[in-house]
Amino acid sequence: MGKDENTDRLTEDDKKRPGKVRSRKYRELWSRPGYLVRRLHQIHVGLFTEECGDEDITPVQFGMLSALEHGEEMDQLTLSTAVGVDRVSGADVIRRLERRGLLERNPSEKDKRAKLIKITNAGKEYANHVRPLMANAQTKMVEPLSVEEREEFLRLIKKLVDANNKSSRAPMGSA
Repeated sequence: MGKDENTDRLTEDDKKRPGKVRSRKYRELWSRPGYLVRRLHQIHVGLFTEECGDEDITPVQFGMLSALEHGEEMDQLTLSTAVGVDRVSGADVIRRLERRGLLERNPSEKDKRAKLIKITNAGKEYANHVRPLMANAQTKMVEPLSVEEREEFLRLIKKLVDANNKSSRAPMGSA
């Protein structure tokens, strides 16, 4: 597409604001589900950071604490796949949370080579403290939707995740 063709697609508002990048003028991007999912993820991380920024936690770290919160012990690979991160990233997140005293690793009784990861009491308290902040970020993200639209959005996004899970670089497990 030449520059003139792209200029023809500009709205009057776009033409009044030369030099201002307005990605919606690139209509092809806005018709790609992958682009929109990536963009929504960026927005979610921004909202999470706004709400939880003072807590020194990432969405993945909070996901791991949440997966362990009910007292179940898991090995590193099981925990990583439970939250949908690869083994190497999972190991890094686990190490960081362990250093902060939020998780602990203990040798498995069944397999002495394996270490089982468990949330500590401090980790449970911390997760309980952060949960309302995380919930605020989630609420802000879907706030533009009606209650019915939120339910439909969640139903559809879960359907897409389930149907395409195996294509991920880090497929989620059922833990």
